[in-house]
Amino acid sequence: MSSALSNGLSETLLRPRVVKAKLEEASLAPPLERSLESSGYSTPVPEDAPPSAFSISSARKQARARNRLFYTIDYVPRVSHFDPKSDYHDFRGFFTLFWIGLFIMVVTTVLRNIKDTGYPLRVQVWAMLSANVWELALSDLAMVVSTGLALPIHLLVRGSSGWLAWSRGGMVAQSVFEACWLVLWINWPFMLHWTWTAQVFFTLHTLTFLMKMHSYAFYNGHLSETERRLSSLDNPGAVSLDAAVRYPNRTTQPHHHPLQQRLDADKSDEDEEDPITKLREDLAKELTSPLGHITYPQNLTWTNYVDFVFCPTLCYELEYPRTDGRRWTELASKTLAVFGCIFLLTLTSEEFILPVLSDASLRLQLVESTSEQALILAESISMLLFPFMVTFLLVFLVIFEYLLGAFAEISCFADRHFYSDWWNSCDW
Repeated sequence: MSSALSNGLSETLLRPRVVKAKLEEASLAPPLERSLESSGYSTPVPEDAPPSAFSISSARKQARARNRLFYTIDYVPRVSHFDPKSDYHDFRGFFTLFWIGLFIMVVTTVLRNIKDTGYPLRVQVWAMLSANVWELALSDLAMVVSTGLALPIHLLVRGSSGWLAWSRGGMVAQSVFEACWLVLWINWPFMLHWTWTAQVFFTLHTLTFLMKMHSYAFYNGHLSETERRLSSLDNPGAVSLDAAVRYPNRTTQPHHHPLQQRLDADKSDEDEEDPITKLREDLAKELTSPLGHITYPQNLTWTNYVDFVFCPTLCYELEYPRTDGRRWTELASKTLAVFGCIFLLTLTSEEFILPVLSDASLRLQLVESTSEQALILAESISMLLFPFMVTFLLVFLVIFEYLLGAFAEISCFADRHFYSDWWNSCDW
């Protein structure tokens, strides 16, 4: 009986979950080499190749560790917190309740409008949103295409060994181009006298692609200087043998991550190596993608740049983790969710924000007492708090969950934590 009781208890006891930190550390281990001469993805290096070629080949045989010269985000395959497959599903009930509340709000609003006006919806905001649609679409397409000029500019910078090299005039030339590009497209909607909604959308989208273009240009500029220095080590007579400059990153804080501590320990062990060999290995690893499949300058193609444009990230990387394929049902559902959220945003503005602002404007014109004006302002602000909160949540969902999720499905982008670094200023 005691054995039966113990067996019953063992079946009902909660077992601890697998620690994710251990899984992450295990996933960072370099993959096994398929042979002594090739990683399985590249051609073996000839015996008469320069030492820099051997360094790059060795770097591609192993996934690059997170101890990097130019710090960027570490992309890993993971689902969104709102995905049903996510482990963070404790708030799923509140998420469902949020949508139930919005459904009740829509039904109540439609019934009230039918009773008062005979129509289910008002059209004031819809008319504002539908204005300048085609001009906005064509201008936005032209703005996005114009960012592609960063690629030929970088090809000129990489091919130059004079004043146009990245460390000399290349960085200045790219910065001047970005400044002129920004001035042009920021003033574009105001020169065409668009509605304020179109101006806000186009300005925000312009700033987004400015950040994408800047990340692409400056990261590749850093890689061009890394490649130049690695090639110069083949004839190290008059070349500086100083250690590779490591850019500051968020891991240089008083409390190091355990993985960073392990990498620092490995670094101290490697300090006893030959300085030229150590420097050559550091530079070669920097030119290799995190997954070890692409090496700079193999990424300098229009296909790679178009892929980066569609990837839902602002930080450029040689290679991103990808899913096995596109889920068309997921893409369709996220596309419908984008239009659904836009409908809810329009409805909220039309029914709960604009009437309050219009009424407050008329009432403020009729009173002269400061106390009455303050009372009207306080009342209007209190009535706008809940609609603005709903608007904020819907904007977050439509951008970071549904719109970026749809582009992630199109580009097979595996890292779905689009909003991880947007919650705090330390990591932004």
